Amino acid sequence: MKKVLILAVIAAMTSTMWGQQISMYSQYMFNDFVINPAVAGSEDYSKIGMSFRRQWAGMKDAPVTQTLSAHTFLGASMGAGLNVYNDVSGPTRRTGMSAAYSYHINTGDNSKLSFGLSAHLTQFILNRDQLITENPNDIAIMNQTNNELIPDFSFGLYWYGEKHFIGVSGFNLLESKNDLFDITTPVTNTLDRAIYANAGYKFAVSESFKIEPSVLFRYMMNSPFQLDVNTRFVLKDKYWLGVSYRTDDAVVAMLGFDLGALSVGYAYDYTLSDIQNYSSGSHEVFVGVKLFKGGSGKAPWHKRNRIYSSYSKGT
Repeated sequence: MKKVLILAVIAAMTSTMWGQQISMYSQYMFNDFVINPAVAGSEDYSKIGMSFRRQWAGMKDAPVTQTLSAHTFLGASMGAGLNVYNDVSGPTRRTGMSAAYSYHINTGDNSKLSFGLSAHLTQFILNRDQLITENPNDIAIMNQTNNELIPDFSFGLYWYGEKHFIGVSGFNLLESKNDLFDITTPVTNTLDRAIYANAGYKFAVSESFKIEPSVLFRYMMNSPFQLDVNTRFVLKDKYWLGVSYRTDDAVVAMLGFDLGALSVGYAYDYTLSDIQNYSSGSHEVFVGVKLFKGGSGKAPWHKRNRIYSSYSKGT
C-alpha cells in the first residue's frame, strides 16, 4: 500500500499523470473497438463487450478497470459505437465515455478499409483523503485540482478481411488543456497522446483447428513502448487457448469459448517485473454478446465466424 501511495503522490506533485490514463487489456483482440474507433461496424452484427480487470492482485489500491462497449453497422458502409469505462488506481479515478463513427470502403472482394473518429469525455478525480503525506495538508497535494472533465479526440484506420486485420489508431490527439468544469483555468494534468498498432492473421491447420497469431504495439508519449505478441489456438471455432508476452511486463495465459451469440474469455497475467514481489498477477474477464446479425452488404454471420468450415468452402 505504501508503494502505491508514494507513486500517487509523485504523480500529483509532478503534474504528469492522473491515475492510469490508458486502460490495459490483455484480451483486446476480442474487443479491439476499445483501442481503435475504426473497428465500429466491421462485423455483420451488433456487438456488446463487457470486461473487468483487476491488475496486480494482492496489492491494495492497485488498478481496477471496468469497460462496457457496443458498436454496430449502419448500412453497408458505416458504423457507430459507444464506449464507457471506469479506471480506479488508489486515490485516483478516471471515468469517461467515447462515441465513434466509422466509414468503410471496399479494397477487394474480401477486404475493406475503415476510417474511424471518436470524441471523448474523461473525468479525473483525486481523492485527497486517501493520500498519506509526511506533512499534513501538504501544499503539493492540496493545490492540485481534484475534479476535471477533459474532452479529446481519437482517430483510427482498420484494414480487415476474413483472415486478416491491421489497425493503427491515435488517442488523445489534441492533448486538450481545457477543463469543462473550469474553462478559465488551464489543465496541468493533460491527457498524453497514445499510439496503437496491431495486426493478426488466421491460419487454418485443418477444418476444426486454427491458429491466430497477432501483435499489438502500444506507445504513450514520454513513456516506454510496449509490444504484445499473442498466439491463439482455436478448436471447432468454439473453444480457444492462448498465450501472450508483453515486453518487460508479463506473460499472459488466455482461455475461452464462443457459442455464436455469446463469448466468454479469461486471462491471467503472470507479472515479470519487480511488482511480482508484491502481487500474485492480474486477472481479466471478458463477455461478448452478438445481436442483430446480417447487415446489408456484409457476409452472413455464420460465415464470418466460421470462415473455414466446410459450408464456407462450398460457397
